Amino acid sequence: MRPGPASRPDQQDPARAARIDAAEIAWIVSKRGAAMRSRDADWLAARYLPGAPVIGPTPPVTRIADPALDATRIWDWFELLQGRIRWTVRIESLQLAEDTAVCRTVERASYRELCRARVRPAFETTIGLCRVDGRWRIAWETAIGV
Repeated sequence: MRPGPASRPDQQDPARAARIDAAEIAWIVSKRGAAMRSRDADWLAARYLPGAPVIGPTPPVTRIADPALDATRIWDWFELLQGRIRWTVRIESLQLAEDTAVCRTVERASYRELCRARVRPAFETTIGLCRVDGRWRIAWETAIGV
């Protein structure tokens, strides 16, 4: 027997749906660190809604998100780096409200630009997400160096 729309698990149990959303958002936020380490500019750029404001001390630097341009900008930054990129993301808090969410993280990085010493920035990031066509996307992002 095929379940109807009323028997979908997320419609029967709002707590379960919230846990699923929280897990999906945590994966997206954590995957950002993995994408930086693997230099995956296309994945990073595709997570942002077009026009999303992004304010921060490290690349992708302060800008208005434009997925068509951002992958190129991020690739250009990756080209300036030598050796391994280290990037960790620790989720501090996550607040969900229907189709919006706010996630706060502490991120630590380590990388070396061409002909320069290794830098080790640390920052607190606040990421606003919204669900668009069933997918969570980054709607805005701010980062402050710590």
